[in-house]
Amino acid sequence: MLTIGVIGRSAREGETLPDAVSLAAYEVGRGIAAAGAALVTGGTGGVMEHSSRGAREAGGLTIGFLPYADKSKANPYVDIAFATGMGTVRNILTARGCDSVIMIGGGVGTLNEVTIAYDSGVPLVVLEGTSGWADRLRGAIEDGKWLDERRVVEISFAATADEAVAIAVKRSSEPRHGTRLEAHTGWAGQ
Repeated sequence: MLTIGVIGRSAREGETLPDAVSLAAYEVGRGIAAAGAALVTGGTGGVMEHSSRGAREAGGLTIGFLPYADKSKANPYVDIAFATGMGTVRNILTARGCDSVIMIGGGVGTLNEVTIAYDSGVPLVVLEGTSGWADRLRGAIEDGKWLDERRVVEISFAATADEAVAIAVKRSSEPRHGTRLEAHTGWAGQ
């Protein structure tokens, strides 16, 4: 089954996301389910919860790699929760383990996932107009598509949720050409 990760701004207890960001995440989740893919997130709140709700309501499968060792901390829309107990180290699971990744908003944790995905050769789609690093990343990269001079994997940009999902689905079949550092490789055949 195709897996598409969604990374983005979390929401701490008592905090809510801007309506436009919540709606974008929800629509991305619905689109992923409609494409027949499984949605993979960090399993907690914010973008992760809204995208999981969208996927679940559209009949899709949702998977969450929780930072906690307690499954009960997953958002209510996660079908399969992995209580990793790994804290932010769990970012590696979504960023490296998916066929492609969509970024919605995000702070430093999301930026960490972006660099992991890039270094691993995972196709990344940035949904612009959703705040945070999703709106700043284009201006910080080389030639509008590379994180660094190695040109590991091109970063795509989308203006709508539908466009982001379409690009993520299309790019998910690209062969991975990630880092060649022995300590960081882990996917078969590389």
